Amino acid sequence: HGFMVEELMRWFVAGVHGARELVEALDFSNMLRLHEQSVGGAAEQPRRYADDMVWRVGFRERPEAEGDAAWLHLVVVLEFQATVDALMPLRIRNYVDNFHMEQWRGKEFRSTSLLSPVLPIVIYNGNSPWSVPRRVIDLVIPGASEVRRGRSGVTSRTDPMFSGEGYLLLDTHRMATDDLSMDNAAALLAGLENPSLERIAAQVAALRRRLDAPELAPLRKVMLLWAQRVARRRLKLDLGISDMAEMDRLHESGELETFFTARAQAERDRLRAEGLAEGIERGLAAERGLLRRQAERKFGTAASERLALVLKEVDDPERLAETGDWIIECPTGESLIARLTDVFGASPK
Repeated sequence: HGFMVEELMRWFVAGVHGARELVEALDFSNMLRLHEQSVGGAAEQPRRYADDMVWRVGFRERPEAEGDAAWLHLVVVLEFQATVDALMPLRIRNYVDNFHMEQWRGKEFRSTSLLSPVLPIVIYNGNSPWSVPRRVIDLVIPGASEVRRGRSGVTSRTDPMFSGEGYLLLDTHRMATDDLSMDNAAALLAGLENPSLERIAAQVAALRRRLDAPELAPLRKVMLLWAQRVARRRLKLDLGISDMAEMDRLHESGELETFFTARAQAERDRLRAEGLAEGIERGLAAERGLLRRQAERKFGTAASERLALVLKEVDDPERLAETGDWIIECPTGESLIARLTDVFGASPK
């Protein structure tokens, strides 16, 4: 969606990477989505990149300098990745080269002609950290640049990145919390890729507020479905809203975030209760094991095995503590089992 691409540029390129001057010079009102085939090229038909997107964004003012003529528009390539691709720098350069070749197919490229600048952005939502260099030269000569030691950014319109020599990486699972703006839809989208029960209520409510414009209604619907799937898949949380009408009603009444907060709190309480129960059971099992080892050291294996059968269903900590006292007090294994039988029932075989 064009709105989301603009949000991505304003948050990620201008905000996170500091290229505010570049982004502020863009005229998003004339943004146009191009055919992805212009990036893949005919030679790559066997391998299709259906998830990639290419957008052309014009600049607000026509540059006066003849050398800046190519900056009449910027081409933004969005590459979506769920797995780490070690050849991404080479793929990006290939994308950009193919794009330029396609744009000039059947045309004469004169000595005064210039290629369009291209800004590649790789959006990655995989679980493993992205460990791939940003430039082709780092595949040939590892450590040839500072890319691995610093965050690659857009510094100026003459940055080599715009010619295909590099890319910006949005690793959604490892974005710093401080970078996840709550008033930008792309930032909220990135944040929800790595959700938590503590943040999801505020994030989904903020996303609904950001997409409040009437013309964004179709996008809101898609976002709701997506947020529900993420919540179920990653948090085992049901957001509890089945359609946009219900979400709109809660949004208009100011109850949306409170509603989601209550759902998330209920899930936290459930997990806490399950954790406590599991912890108690682990503690009881450990206590039974300790008693069995004590009985075995004093009375032998046979008495220990009979004790284990008696204590198998005992979940009262006080009863287990008493059993420890009896192991010390009883002179024989038989007397211990006899006392246990009096307290817990039939004698174990």
